Amino acid sequence: MHLRLFLTALLIFWSLGGLFGPLESVLASDFHSPRTAALGGAGHAGPMLNDTIYLNPSYAAFSPTYSIGGNYQWFNGPSAGPDQESPYRGHLWNLSIQDGRSALFQAGVGLTQSSNFRMIHVGAAKSVVRRIGLGIGGKFVFPNDTRKMIQDGMVSVSGIVSDWLQVVGIVDNMVETPEGRERGLYREFILGTKINVQGIVLLYFDPHWVPHLADGPSYGHETGIEFSLMSDLFLRFGAFRNSNLPFEGLRGRGYGAGIGWIAPKTSFDYGMSRVLSPQPATAHVVGMTLFF
Repeated sequence: MHLRLFLTALLIFWSLGGLFGPLESVLASDFHSPRTAALGGAGHAGPMLNDTIYLNPSYAAFSPTYSIGGNYQWFNGPSAGPDQESPYRGHLWNLSIQDGRSALFQAGVGLTQSSNFRMIHVGAAKSVVRRIGLGIGGKFVFPNDTRKMIQDGMVSVSGIVSDWLQVVGIVDNMVETPEGRERGLYREFILGTKINVQGIVLLYFDPHWVPHLADGPSYGHETGIEFSLMSDLFLRFGAFRNSNLPFEGLRGRGYGAGIGWIAPKTSFDYGMSRVLSPQPATAHVVGMTLFF
C-alpha cells in the first residue's frame, strides 16, 4: 500500500513538474543529498536512510527502516555573457522511498527532476551473512532534448568489520555508454571507509579511480567528518578532489559543510557544496526524511 501511494505521487510529480516554477540546470548526472553534499561527497561506507539509493545500495541491508524523503537544491555560478546569465544556476527537486524492513530483500527508488532532464535511481540489497551486504543499483536519465533514455548501474559490497570500522567496494556506472560519458557517467571504482570514534566523531575517506576519464587525473577522493554534538544533532564538513560534481555535470575540487537534526521519526538536513574549480559554483540542499 505504501509503495503504491508513493509511486502515484511520483507519477504526479513527474507529470506536473513544470508547476514548480522555471527549473534550470546543466547536464547533471547524479544526485547528492544534504548530508552527502556537506560531507564533500563522502559517506559511501555509511550512508544514512535514503542516501543508500544513490551512494551504496548494499548498505540498505543494514538499515531496517521504512523511509520517505524529499529534497530541494538550488545552485549558483558566476554570470556569463552579456545577458548576465549562467549555465550553472538553477534548482531541482528530489523524492525517494526505501523499504529496509522486508525479509526477502531491501529496496528503494528515487526521482530527481530539473528543467532539462528527469532521472530515476533504484537500488536493492541483501545481507548474505550477518555483517556483509550485497547491492545493485540502476540509474535512468531522461533528457528533455532527446527521446533516448540513458541508463547505467552500480554494484556494491559492504562490510561491517567492527564496531568502529565499516568498508565498501563499489563499481559505479558499470556500462559507461557514450551518451552517459557526455553527462559525466564514467565507470568509477570506489573504496569507502567509515571510522567511528566513540560515537562522537565519524570519519569518512573514499578514494576513487576513473580509468577512462578523458580529461584530468583518474584518481581522486572525497573526505568527510561528522561531529555528533548531541545524540540528535550533527555538524558535517567535507572536501573533494577530482570528484563528480552532480549539479554541474563536471569533475573538480571543492568543499562542503552542513548540519543535521534527527527528531523522532524525522530527519532534517542542510548541506552546502562549494566548487572551486574548474567552474566555481555553490549548491545548497535542504531535505526532510520520515522513517518508521
